[in-house]
Amino acid sequence: MQRSALNESNQVMTSTSLTIAAPSKDTATEAQMANAHPVLHHAERATALQRDWAVRAMANANASAQLFALGIDLDSWQDLLLMQQAAWRRLMMLQNGWTQAWKTWVVYSDQIRGANTMSKLVEREGNIVAQFVSLMTSQATDWVGLQENIHVGYSYWVSEKLSEKRKSLSVTAG
Repeated sequence: MQRSALNESNQVMTSTSLTIAAPSKDTATEAQMANAHPVLHHAERATALQRDWAVRAMANANASAQLFALGIDLDSWQDLLLMQQAAWRRLMMLQNGWTQAWKTWVVYSDQIRGANTMSKLVEREGNIVAQFVSLMTSQATDWVGLQENIHVGYSYWVSEKLSEKRKSLSVTAG
């Protein structure tokens, strides 16, 4: 399942009823956005990424519905179970790392040694907050990365299963 799915995140899935177009790169639009105000550029890019994510999620849902409507075999159920188990294992590994990082942060934030002036106290508190934000950012990035990995792997798998199912149905009908 993981063979080349990770490397095919920009893969275009095609069939008669399922098409996921790779995001188009209009160079004129890109150049305009680059010259736009940075805040506007950021907002446009963030919106495009979220829209593309939603399109891929809807395509996965559509493909899943098609696959189940055509009938799903025992091997496919096994594949789904294995994918689910792999996702849970990865999530548990992430959670263990996050727990350890938070324990370390709590110990660090509880130590106020060396702050014998207000400026040192402010610096120390700033460092505690900065580490907090860094942990939150890292955790959110890890979580979204896991979701993306699952989406890509599942997209590849469901595309392959639909293709196999359609081929077998066309052979049977022909």
